[in-house]
Amino acid sequence: MALLVALLLLALAWIAGVLLATDLSVPALDARRHRHVLAVFPHADDEVVACGGTLHRLAAGGARVTLVLLTAGERGSPAGTPDPGLPAVRGLRERTAELAAFVERTIERVRPDLLITYDLAGLYGHPDHIACAEVVTELRRTRFPDCALWYAALPPAARGVARLTGEPRVEDRRSVPTGRLFTGRGVVARIRAWRVYRSQRRSLGWVFPVWFSLGLFEHFEVVP
Repeated sequence: MALLVALLLLALAWIAGVLLATDLSVPALDARRHRHVLAVFPHADDEVVACGGTLHRLAAGGARVTLVLLTAGERGSPAGTPDPGLPAVRGLRERTAELAAFVERTIERVRPDLLITYDLAGLYGHPDHIACAEVVTELRRTRFPDCALWYAALPPAARGVARLTGEPRVEDRRSVPTGRLFTGRGVVARIRAWRVYRSQRRSLGWVFPVWFSLGLFEHFEVVP
């Protein structure tokens, strides 16, 4: 009986956490609308933290999902083959033109109907995150206006934590969700993908897996 009560309390706590982590005031997004998706992020693991469940949901639904990480591969597997056309990780902001040229070539090659990246606050103000978002945003505005753009956005509960950055310039640029996507089993895939990054497991332990388990919905600003 005690075990049953404990399980019930755990289930209720999880449901409460899911509701807290979900912005029910914004409409649900249709995962079937986009068939060719390009996600652009600066570092390995950014895609998992920002929208791992969404990428899994889209791919499972038959969309062609391409992930671009703007690194030279020096933190990847020794078996990996870095693309020599990628700009260096360090100093992305100082190499905006080179970065933009690479991303533009990639968009022309992949021909996506949806781009996904960080918002202009870079989630928590990381300079590389911001540089990535600015490049993708400008290319979409000037070169690919017919391609949809989603900024990975934080729900209200997480935005409160993110404000701990204490940088007003970051908060002024932070996106507010205008849509949410149900990820379903993508929650499990997201946790598994995050566990691939051993350095993150060592430094952050259980924090992200617990947060991911509450993320039945991931939130985005659909950029007009």
